[in-house]
Amino acid sequence: MSEFRVLRVGHEWERFDELLDLSYAVLYGPFGVDREAEWYHPANGSEFAIALGADGALLGTARLLPVPGDASRQIRQVVVAPSTHGRGVGRALMASLEDIAIADNAEDLYLHARQSAIGFYERLGYVIEGDEFISELTGIPHRTMRKRLAR
Repeated sequence: MSEFRVLRVGHEWERFDELLDLSYAVLYGPFGVDREAEWYHPANGSEFAIALGADGALLGTARLLPVPGDASRQIRQVVVAPSTHGRGVGRALMASLEDIAIADNAEDLYLHARQSAIGFYERLGYVIEGDEFISELTGIPHRTMRKRLAR
């Protein structure tokens, strides 16, 4: 397995456009979402975990958003470059976001998982809640999942 490192960055990261390109290429483009559509919404207080390979290549990213007036945090746009699947990048990104949320005194995390990713999140301790829904943007099935954070 190649080595990688996970960093915490914000919107001001000098390679932020590359992060957006990877997110679009994996999460939206394959489902016919126009690059100019509103698939990314800046949010005050959102943070990103990024995984960089030993050569500096962007291997993955995941986003943590505050939930105003709530002790929950939302995870969005978890993406790992297809060439790095199975190398622990996604797991490391999620662990980083959980650490950030715990340090911020969050009580739990939730996300909207694509049907194809539910098993991954279940292995990390996330539990399905609610019914399946179809994303208005991509047209594919999702489920809300939640994880209580240990302190």
